[in-house]
Amino acid sequence: MRGLFARCAERHAGQPVEAWLVCDHRFQRRFGLGHSKPWPLPLGWHLRSGYLRRGRTLQELAAACGIDAPGLIETVRAYNLHAREGLDPPYGRGGTPYDRMQGDAEHSGLNPCVAPMERGLFYAVRIVPGSLGTFAGLATDVHGCVLDAHNQAMPGLYAAGNDMASIMGGHYPSGGITLGPGLTFGYILAHHAAGQALPVPQVHSSTPELLAA
Repeated sequence: MRGLFARCAERHAGQPVEAWLVCDHRFQRRFGLGHSKPWPLPLGWHLRSGYLRRGRTLQELAAACGIDAPGLIETVRAYNLHAREGLDPPYGRGGTPYDRMQGDAEHSGLNPCVAPMERGLFYAVRIVPGSLGTFAGLATDVHGCVLDAHNQAMPGLYAAGNDMASIMGGHYPSGGITLGPGLTFGYILAHHAAGQALPVPQVHSSTPELLAA
């Protein structure tokens, strides 16, 4: 998102901070695009509302989106040039095992995360800044109690999930990274609020038998 703000400030000062996610008909019908679902679910409502834009050519798509047609055509041309070789230099899609695990396992190309867009229809959805969560939530102690300005626990006030300062320290290792800490600290603070000690798993020690030589 910071890259989007920086690019718009550099090249499009005074214009809305936005980008467009573009795909071809084959992709949309197989995977969907944004909130528009794949086949067999219909597209009409999304097209009529203006959420999903469509064009038979890239020129028509640019006109439907109100963006620069030569710029879109050149962007897609450069993307296709590398996608045919399974590459994505600007963004590195498919450059890690995590990326590839989420790609199309049935894709016959060199990279399951990229494929050229060479035949219409073409579709696009607008991307605008938003927030999923925050890295700057409320500071808490090990029990999930919210800390005041003097770093002291505030009795009866707890925080977990996106309301709590992220234990990731400003990083986002993967999708769903807010879920584990949210569940864990919800469990911890619930016990603390109820005045109950956290269950401690029993560890059973045993002496392994020596195998005869």
